Formats: sequence, C-alpha cells, structure tokens
Amino acid sequence: MQRPSYGTSKRALWISSALAWTVVFLLIIGGLRGSAEAVALAPTVIPSMLLLIAAMLGIHRFSGSMDFRTAQDRSLIPPSTSPYLSREQPTDDTGEIR
Repeated sequence: MQRPSYGTSKRALWISSALAWTVVFLLIIGGLRGSAEAVALAPTVIPSMLLLIAAMLGIHRFSGSMDFRTAQDRSLIPPSTSPYLSREQPTDDTGEIR
C-alpha cells in the first residue's frame, strides 16, 4: 500500500508553524528590550499564535490519520459483487407463479 502524499499541506504546516513561532519569539525579545508596543500586543498575540500552532498540529494529526486509515481500509476490502445477475432467470419452476 502506498502512503498518501501531502507535500503542499505539510510544507504549509511547517511554514505557518515557523512564522507563528517567529512572531512569538520576536514579541518576547521586544518585551525584554522594553518595547511598550510589544508588551501591549503580547497578551493578545502570543495566545493566538500558540492556539494557531496547536490547531494546525491537531488538524494535521486528525485528518492525516483519517486519510491514512481510509486508504488502508479501501485496499483491504474488495468490492462486493451481486450474488446473482439482474437478468438471470430461475432454472426451475419451484416457487414461481405462472
């Protein structure tokens, strides 16, 4: 079985995570250097960025595992076939009213 490929979404996940961590660290550094703007933004931006990181990881883990499980299930279960042909005629007259 071949694993599902998520090149673009994985790249977007890493870029989004890296940018969110960059914003968090820049605000921390700005706050340590005494920037009033960084201190004013920190209570709103830092929790938002941490929630963004957690949400992206959670969505990736949830949807990625579901896609992988679905791909596995499809490869293991063959499609069902009908036990009879729809145009098949009975071979004997038992049970038939004519």
